[in-house]
Amino acid sequence: MDWLVFGVQWLHVLLGIFWFGSTLYLDFVLIPALMTLPLGEQRRAGAAIGARAVPIFTGVAVAVIVLGILRGTVFGQIKSLDALGTQYGVTWLVALVAAVATAYWGLRILTPAVKKLYTIPESEAGAAGGQGPGIAAVVADIRRKGQIELLGFFVIFTCMILMRFGL
Repeated sequence: MDWLVFGVQWLHVLLGIFWFGSTLYLDFVLIPALMTLPLGEQRRAGAAIGARAVPIFTGVAVAVIVLGILRGTVFGQIKSLDALGTQYGVTWLVALVAAVATAYWGLRILTPAVKKLYTIPESEAGAAGGQGPGIAAVVADIRRKGQIELLGFFVIFTCMILMRFGL
């Protein structure tokens, strides 16, 4: 067994699970739970979570992408530009583009959308979980953008399974 290939694959999968799993947790557990809190508490918790999560997610996403490039080329089937025309090569390219686009989307589109919550006056919020029209619009925008991010992960995940079977 080639231990270097094993190590690259192991890290690639582990970090991919971390990135995708963390996104699922945020979208389906943490953010909905935070939305039940009063706006001031949401902001304090969100700021603390964001300060920690954004740099970690950025590093993990970059590592997943770099390891995927290494796994597909140096330690994989893509040894020439011609290999990009094979079924595997096309699937690998789709996965690469989807991963880069998903990472970009999360960092440059979704993160600023979340930060818009900090610009809405607390007077627009009701009791715990209450949302005035400004907050409701921002939350709806975040949900839409989060769903698009999940679509990117769906494409990446599907490509990983296809590549496992040589497609």
